[in-house]
Amino acid sequence: MKDSLDSVGIRHQTDKASQFSRTYAKPHDYLRHLERFFEPMRDKPIKLLEIGVGGGESVRTWLEYFPNAKVFGVDIVSGTNDYNTPGKWINADIGSHYTFACGDQSKPEFWKKFVEVYGGEWDVVIDDGSHVAQDIVTTFSELWPHVASGGIYEIEDLSSAPLAAEWLRRSAKEVTDGHATIDSITFSKELCILRKK
Repeated sequence: MKDSLDSVGIRHQTDKASQFSRTYAKPHDYLRHLERFFEPMRDKPIKLLEIGVGGGESVRTWLEYFPNAKVFGVDIVSGTNDYNTPGKWINADIGSHYTFACGDQSKPEFWKKFVEVYGGEWDVVIDDGSHVAQDIVTTFSELWPHVASGGIYEIEDLSSAPLAAEWLRRSAKEVTDGHATIDSITFSKELCILRKK
């Protein structure tokens, strides 16, 4: 039996899990909510992008949970750990499954170049970046057209961005009115998960 997403996250000490040992942040318990969306694609050759890879704890989680995925990380800083240092990986096998790009999520021109280089049809996009409302909206506007049909777009730490949470509530109204490319929106504490039609 395979480990749950939360168990994998706890092992890699990501704050997305239900528990971890670091003292400078709290566990957010996102993985329990995400597993029902991610489990059906667990063994598929998906493309996953995480914005805000930090120390690489969640990158390690995605690489283990999605063994056939191509995982991409974006962060505004580079060189502080192996997961945000271009060309420096923990082992050679990870290098074939993980790509890092340094960039500012608030800049539409960065996303245009990113899509030009790495393509579209993203199965999963995770925004754990700046948590600034305008950056969240800019990133969504630039990347949503490049999410695959049935793909998942997740936005984290919404308590830090109340204006983004309000924007998402308005988007939910568009879904219920039938005027959006969003198939569904799921909210939980500090988290929003959108599925594309």
